[in-house]
Amino acid sequence: MPFGLKNAGATYQRLVNRMFADQLGDTMEVYIDDMLVKSQNATDHVEHLRDCFKILNEYGMKLNPTKCTFGVTSGEFLGYIVTRRGIEANPKQITAIIDLPSPKNKREVQRLTGRIAALNRFISRSTDRSLPFYQLLRGNKAFVWDDKCEAAFNELKAYRTTPPVLSKPEHGETLYLYVSVTNAAVSGVLVREDRGDQKPIFYVSRSLDGAESRYPTLEKLGLAIVVAARKLRPYFQSHTIVVMSAQPLRTILHSPSQSGRMAKWAVELSEYDIEYRNRTSTKSQALADFLIELPPEAILITPTSQDWSLYIDGSASRHGCGAGIRLISPTNEILEQCFRLEFKATNNEAEWEALIVGLRLAKEVGVKRVHAYSDSQLVTNQLHHEYDARDERMNAYLKLTEALILSNFDCFVITNISRSENFAADALASLATSSDSDLKRIIPVETIPDPSIDLPCGASRMSVIINDSEVGGIEDEPDRIDQVDQAVQNDHTDSTDHPDQTDQIDWRDEISNYIKDRKVPEDKWAARRLKSKSAHYVVMGGKLYKWSAAGVLLQCVIGDTISAIMTETHEGEGGNHSGG
Repeated sequence: MPFGLKNAGATYQRLVNRMFADQLGDTMEVYIDDMLVKSQNATDHVEHLRDCFKILNEYGMKLNPTKCTFGVTSGEFLGYIVTRRGIEANPKQITAIIDLPSPKNKREVQRLTGRIAALNRFISRSTDRSLPFYQLLRGNKAFVWDDKCEAAFNELKAYRTTPPVLSKPEHGETLYLYVSVTNAAVSGVLVREDRGDQKPIFYVSRSLDGAESRYPTLEKLGLAIVVAARKLRPYFQSHTIVVMSAQPLRTILHSPSQSGRMAKWAVELSEYDIEYRNRTSTKSQALADFLIELPPEAILITPTSQDWSLYIDGSASRHGCGAGIRLISPTNEILEQCFRLEFKATNNEAEWEALIVGLRLAKEVGVKRVHAYSDSQLVTNQLHHEYDARDERMNAYLKLTEALILSNFDCFVITNISRSENFAADALASLATSSDSDLKRIIPVETIPDPSIDLPCGASRMSVIINDSEVGGIEDEPDRIDQVDQAVQNDHTDSTDHPDQTDQIDWRDEISNYIKDRKVPEDKWAARRLKSKSAHYVVMGGKLYKWSAAGVLLQCVIGDTISAIMTETHEGEGGNHSGG
């Protein structure tokens, strides 16, 4: 090929892949012009070399003797040291970090992060260890190498003095994935078991951007698995992966209330053979950094039996400002109240007013222990002193709230939650915003169990397709599909025209049994197909539903129930209408 073409490397790689197709992965590894001939036994090595030279002669290729090494037990390949024990870091790359002096400008920090990136697969939770360096490079901040950066630099040097040896997995072996999340990064390690010992295969780590850092904790764990699957795709495709976690990840991935991201990740992970198991005791020093799966601040504090839950929300719009309060006792008695603010306020000020009013309400009730929940990051983080209250009004609200807490409550905890989890207080705040401030009234909430009109045939409340807002009411509302199914079964009981109907195999049982009890076929590939298919299904109230491409749930039915539903639908409002 002519020199200078951009596709020269890819074209040459395709050529050598075709040349050594029978040897790759068995006795040879080839990457462009780097060739490695490997043998388990020394007696077979000469024969493997003879096969390699024979192919090279057939294609007219020549080797440079000065760059060849024969009959060694270890050697450098693609920048790593390959030995009988496994894959080791190149001593030259380690020395380059250990001998590096403390950086004095951003250019030297970039040089340091580049050398760390070359050894990422050998560094446990490398992003967490290198976080102070990355923070120096963000934005246009002035370069300040403080004690925190120096301590992280020295800790990294000490860690690199004893680098781990990465193991090589055997064909068909089950591999284990451990993950860990922090507020700034997600990390994972893929390990294999060898004679009762757990040996690392690959370390992965990735920092979280602005939006990802605000994911719920369980979604961060899901992201850690997805990051590992994308980075280690060859391992995930050729091995069964067991995810070791103390969190109910499998249940969450198949939950009907999962977010759009979790549903997308569940489908993406369904192509691999992945199992989820509870964590057991670790058997290797290589997993010491993964003993703590979640950071302490990510573990919600469980209220004691004496704690009252206080949900608050403030709202400010062009129609006015309001606050919503929902106070729940330890015995689940609920006190709800909304307030309209008769003065102009920003949304942050409305959030502070809601918290203050909620604390005063709890004080009047005689509460001494309060666990507050707010969807305002500013209020929560300023009370935790993670944000500075630089604005004069915000600082005044902070001091007033702290004085109210210290003088009236024995215990106070505030937790930041998403807006979807705070929907009740949000609805109360919106009601106060849109209501008439001069009119005091009580609004009772009653239920209407049935429609006020007689529905024509085919227009019943039967709902095969439901949206997200209907999911919560599936188990409570009468299910028209079950009525149709029961009618069909009764017809078959009374009729002799279908003697084999009861022997029909229900295809739903296999999927339902896997989701509920993790029952899989004995055949390996049939089990993998079932796991992949089940990612699109959920079980609620003993019924099987499938997620459609539009994000709605479709109830699964079989047999003559399908015909009965279609007949009832198309002979009613959906049927032909004559006479215009």
